[in-house]
Amino acid sequence: MSPNTDPDEPFNPNEFLVIPKWINEDYFRPIVEQDVPDFVSIQNFTSIAATQPGENYTSIMVRVFIDIKLKDGTEQRVSYILKTMLEATKGGALVNEMNLFPKETEMYQVHIPGYEKLYKEAGVDIKLAPKCLLVEVTPERTTLVLEDLKCQNFYNVDRLKGLDMPHMKRVLRKLAELHAASAVTREQNGPFSEMYYTSFYHEKNRAIFEQIGEMRMKQYVKAMREWQLPDVEKYIENMPAPSVMFEEALKLNKVDETEFNCLNHGDLWCNNIMFAENGAEERTLFVDLQVGKWGSPAQDLWYFITTSAALDIKVKEFDHFISIYHERLVECLQLLKYSKHIPTLTELHIMMLKYGKWGPVTANGVLVAIILPSDKDSSIDMMMMPGPEGDAFRYKTFINPYYVKAMLQLYPFFAHKGLL
Repeated sequence: MSPNTDPDEPFNPNEFLVIPKWINEDYFRPIVEQDVPDFVSIQNFTSIAATQPGENYTSIMVRVFIDIKLKDGTEQRVSYILKTMLEATKGGALVNEMNLFPKETEMYQVHIPGYEKLYKEAGVDIKLAPKCLLVEVTPERTTLVLEDLKCQNFYNVDRLKGLDMPHMKRVLRKLAELHAASAVTREQNGPFSEMYYTSFYHEKNRAIFEQIGEMRMKQYVKAMREWQLPDVEKYIENMPAPSVMFEEALKLNKVDETEFNCLNHGDLWCNNIMFAENGAEERTLFVDLQVGKWGSPAQDLWYFITTSAALDIKVKEFDHFISIYHERLVECLQLLKYSKHIPTLTELHIMMLKYGKWGPVTANGVLVAIILPSDKDSSIDMMMMPGPEGDAFRYKTFINPYYVKAMLQLYPFFAHKGLL
């Protein structure tokens, strides 16, 4: 999300986004009436894109600014984030197949409030996500309206630069708080909804993933030969076929209930983490809760470190990252009186190896989009487009200098851990 350059002229980070006509002042009037006690009337309504092209692939994100009149005659500006579904022909059909919006609505309505209540009952005030003001489910779409964290001076770190060590530490500790609360919730209430036991990598999606894999393979190999990666032909020779890669991903999603498990965030990268400093107080919150998955915490850890740590610490501080997370996980599980076995640091490192292929799967998949500089053509539709136009776009993403620099580090790192 881009900051406003002028409070009177909201900056639109994506002029190519077509905002649905139903997102208007009539839709927001009851929301504002409930949110602002002294509300009288709407004076002005402005809607703009909430994110730049290439920063959100699975939904329409809109930031709304509303100038309102209050009972005492004064005026005030309020703002909200609206998140709704893509059109079926623009990638929405695939998104709908993956239960993203049902997961997110339940996270905001049930699980996040439940987690925060657990901590409150244990004597600490821990916030994990922004406040959700509205969840609307109709036959046409699902829509969420959230508080606009930008108004509270929250910010994202530049996804192209990644997080430095202080920010990494904050996220790893917050992630441990999220995971610990979910594990205790599972212990107290039994299994989560069935949808949290499936992910993108599900047998019903095999055909589409293998099709995408075949489309991108030729361009990916062509790009690799331009990276100046030592022993590149060895990596190419050992690269699994799309069908084999999909099988590996299926295995990663199997849950071993004899181990410590949690409800993973599932899509933890820079743009889904918001930071704020209110004086000496540091605040960190998670957004985009669409991809929750019950399983090993190794999934979130591999995904987060692979996508979001700055290059100068991504590999160098890898083991340190796991230690930071583990220390806070133990604290939170003990605080919440988790009665089962709490994993040792050694056991957590073993889990990271056991589920280590989350690293290559993440690096060869979502990382391509995450560190692609803003591009008007960036969309899930373009990523999946067959033919020369789609090939050209995919090749462009594979030779992106930010991606090349990351893979020059990650390929040898994965190889040394035996993950390729």
